[in-house]
Amino acid sequence: MKKYIITITLFLLLSTRLLVAGDTIRVMQYNLLYYDMLTSFCTEENNNVSQKNINLNAIIEHYKPDIFTVNELNASPNSVSKLLNNALNIDGVTHYKSAAFTGSYLINMLYYNSEKLVLKHQSHIQTSPRQTDVYTLYHKSENLMYGDTTFLTCLVTHLKAGNRPDNASDRAVSAQQIMNYIKKRELQGNIMLMGDFNVYTHEELAFQRFLTQTSTGVRFHDPADAIGQWHDNPFFSDYHTQSTHRSGDCFSGGGMDDRFDFILTSTSLLDGTKGAKYVKDSYWAYGQDGNRLNGTLISPTNSSLPPRIIDALYNMSDHLPVTLKINIDYDLYVNDYLSVYKQPSIKVINPVASTIDFWIEGIFPQNVSVSVFNSLGSVVMNNSLSVINGNKYSLSANRLVPGIYFLQIKGNDFQKVLRIIKQ
Repeated sequence: MKKYIITITLFLLLSTRLLVAGDTIRVMQYNLLYYDMLTSFCTEENNNVSQKNINLNAIIEHYKPDIFTVNELNASPNSVSKLLNNALNIDGVTHYKSAAFTGSYLINMLYYNSEKLVLKHQSHIQTSPRQTDVYTLYHKSENLMYGDTTFLTCLVTHLKAGNRPDNASDRAVSAQQIMNYIKKRELQGNIMLMGDFNVYTHEELAFQRFLTQTSTGVRFHDPADAIGQWHDNPFFSDYHTQSTHRSGDCFSGGGMDDRFDFILTSTSLLDGTKGAKYVKDSYWAYGQDGNRLNGTLISPTNSSLPPRIIDALYNMSDHLPVTLKINIDYDLYVNDYLSVYKQPSIKVINPVASTIDFWIEGIFPQNVSVSVFNSLGSVVMNNSLSVINGNKYSLSANRLVPGIYFLQIKGNDFQKVLRIIKQ
C-alpha cells in the first residue's frame, strides 16, 4: 500500500507542476517611419534619430512587448544595433535581442524578449519592393527538458504603397508570393502575418489572398474581426493606424483615416490547438480611441494612454503600432499523462527513398534503439538515437535494396514495429 501511495503522490506532484505552465506573450508591430534614414523630406530636424530613440523607448517601456516587429528601419547593421542599444536595452533593461540583419532598403526587423523566447530560424521571401521576413521563435518553457514547447512564426511584410490600380496589383503579387511560400514550406501552426499592408479595403486582392486557405490548410484571420471598407470610414475609426498628423514634411498628412497596419493570425492561434491562443479583445491600434477620424493623434485630446506616451507616438511616426497578446498554454498535463501511460505515436514516411524519416510523439527524452528487419526476420540495420518529443529523425537507407522491411523502435517502456517499403 505504501508503494502505491508514493507513486500516486509523485504523479500528483508532477502533474501539479505541469498544470501551472503558461505565459503571456505581448506582441507589437510598428512602422517606424524612416528610422535612422535621412531624405530630402525626412531631415535631421524633423526625423532626428536620437529623439526617435527617446520616443520609442517611452512606448516600449510602457507596453513591454515580448515580440517587437518593425518596418522602415534603415538598411544597415549599425541601425539595427542602434535601435537595440538606444531604445530597447537601456535603463537597466538587457533582455532584448535582434534577428540577423538582412535586406537592402527600409528593412523589416524582429526584436524579442530573450528571457521568454528563442529565435530558432529566420529566412525571407522575395517580394517587391521589399523582401518579407520570416522568423520562427519558440517559448522558453520550463518543460523544455521534456521536449515540450510552443513555436511562433512571424511573417513581417511591408507591401507597396499607393492607391493606383498598379499599386494594388503589386500588393496582390506579393501576397501570392507569401502564400506560395507558406504552401511550399508547409508552414503550419501558430503564425502571425504582420506589417504595413497599405491596403484600403478588405476587397483588395492582396488581402483576400491572405484570407484564402492554402492546400496545407493555412489561412489568416483578422483577430479584431473588423473586415470592411476601412478608408475614411467612421465605422472603423477604432482601427485606423495612419496618419497621426494632418500635415508634415516627413510625416504623411491627412489625419487618421486608414487601416494600413495589421497583425493577422492563423487558425490555430484563434482556437488554441497548438499551445498558443490569441487573447480575446487584446488587439489594439495602440493609442487609438476611435475619435480621430481625419484628425491627429493629439487633437482632440486623447486619453487612451498617458499624455507622455501619446506625445511619443505622435512624434515617433505617422503610423500607430498594433498590438495583441497571446497566451501560451500547451496543456502539458494531458501530453505527459499520455506519454507516461500510453504508447507513443510514431509516424514514418512511406515509401522510403534514400532515408527513413520518422517522428515520435508523446515521449519523454530518452535513448531508443532503432532496428530494421528484412522479410526473413534478419537484422539489416541497427542504430541508437537520443530522441525528444515531436522531433523528426532520419536514417540512411542507401544500403537497403528495394523491398518490404520492418522498422522496430524500442524505448524505456515501449516497443513499436512499423512496416516500411523501400523503393
